[in-house]
Amino acid sequence: MHAPRGDFAHGWRWGELLTTVALGAVILVAWRLPYAEVVAYPFRLFATFVHELSHGLAAVATGGRFERFLVHADLSGTAWSAGGIRWIVASAGYVGCALAGNVLIVLAARRVSSRGLLVVIGVALALACLVFVRNAFGLATGLALAAALVLAGWRLAAGWRDAFLLVLAVQLVLDGFNSLLDLVMLAGDASVHTDARTLAELSGLPAILWALLWSALSLAMLVASLRVAYRGPRGTPPQRSVASS
Repeated sequence: MHAPRGDFAHGWRWGELLTTVALGAVILVAWRLPYAEVVAYPFRLFATFVHELSHGLAAVATGGRFERFLVHADLSGTAWSAGGIRWIVASAGYVGCALAGNVLIVLAARRVSSRGLLVVIGVALALACLVFVRNAFGLATGLALAAALVLAGWRLAAGWRDAFLLVLAVQLVLDGFNSLLDLVMLAGDASVHTDARTLAELSGLPAILWALLWSALSLAMLVASLRVAYRGPRGTPPQRSVASS
């Protein structure tokens, strides 16, 4: 008996979806374990780079200029830009990190070449670090992460490449939500300057409202990306032509 067309459960690729959800749970646990967090650290550091670069890209996209950024060992960072639409630039860090992760989830599920994606991301990160990073830790770790991404794209077997890309994607999404949770907790502390505090100063609206708004937007993006990624037939891999003898 076929499920009705309007049935929510019908049409999902549940195996792939549950694998992604389980991976997210494993990553959350790894953040809290003494030794596993060492493995998770480079992925979380990559999320910091994405966060700061998102501010810069938003500035450029809205007519401004990206000047420089710093990344620190405690996973914090600071970006400087000039011009642009300030409320978009300030919002872009957390939202951009979530957006990047969701896009990668969709691309991984649609079987876009993980080799090509990892190499492109690595090269782009290296160029961004060389042009915009202004502290030794940020430059050294950024280039190391870029090299690791390129190496993973070229050297890992296909299955491991696909898994690595999915871990990278889920990590970005979860790190975005984790940072937003921290932002909500810090919203009432005027002594801590955050992106939400910047928007509060620009708009007159409370910082916690911006933190909750970004959280809601990130959650909506996650729901939409999971639907696009895992509902309907899986992307068909390219077919190789076989010459007849």
